[in-house]
Amino acid sequence: MRKSPATTTFSDFLRAPKEVLGVLEDSGEVVLTRRNAPALRLTQESASRAELSTLGVVGQLFAASLDEAALDRVATRLAVALPWIGLLPAGLHAEFIAEFQDTARACIAVARFDRLAILLEAWQATAEAYADPRLTADGSDLEYLDVPEVVTEPGLDA
Repeated sequence: MRKSPATTTFSDFLRAPKEVLGVLEDSGEVVLTRRNAPALRLTQESASRAELSTLGVVGQLFAASLDEAALDRVATRLAVALPWIGLLPAGLHAEFIAEFQDTARACIAVARFDRLAILLEAWQATAEAYADPRLTADGSDLEYLDVPEVVTEPGLDA
């Protein structure tokens, strides 16, 4: 069973780094709280690498277990965590799951998740577009852009 991370202040870490590193050895990770800033997490690199490796195996197993019927079930269950999926046409669910899965696996491989966050934001924006009542119910009047277009921010003079 994994221990809860120890918590101390960033100031304590600066004043007594050896003590905090001793706590890190005992607990596996230490959360450093900071005034007016997000907390930082100290962990041993080997533990972080092991977690990413395990996550990678889980991702590969997940990918290998998906067939057409499974894609529909995954989309249904993901709609609980990401309710905006319900606004996407059913035909796009499999495309979203496949793109999410491919991007997640790539992100796990390089231990960087920025692209996955971008993908989720883009799909959520797509769901918001489909939710617009001024559009047809199936979204057939939506136009996808192959190349992003630069537009001025509404309300700003050009």
